[in-house]
Amino acid sequence: MTHSTATVVDRYITLVDRAVHEPDLWEELGSVFAPRATVRFGTREPVSGLGDIEEFYRGFYSGMADVAHVWNTGVVDDGTLEVRFIASWRTDAGALGSQGGTEYVSVDADGLITSLRVEEAGA
Repeated sequence: MTHSTATVVDRYITLVDRAVHEPDLWEELGSVFAPRATVRFGTREPVSGLGDIEEFYRGFYSGMADVAHVWNTGVVDDGTLEVRFIASWRTDAGALGSQGGTEYVSVDADGLITSLRVEEAGA
């Protein structure tokens, strides 16, 4: 059974959307990720630790003029957060794009993300 909930994921996605316009905000990823967290986007190699996660996000979103996400978050029976999302963006060069998918997020006792895995729709 899936239940809807407000979570650290809401803060995380909001931070990502804002950081595209305010790059200094990438330094605030420590407010949502545990120090030894792991992030994996699709088939890319996993990234672990706050420093590498911050570097990954800065690189992944470089060249973006704007990004906007919409999402629904639920909790599956094992406690994992399941986040269904759609992201749309405009690059610095003016190209438009969009992608949907599902994020699976584990959170520690302090409410910080310890693991975030993104599966793109249709993957």
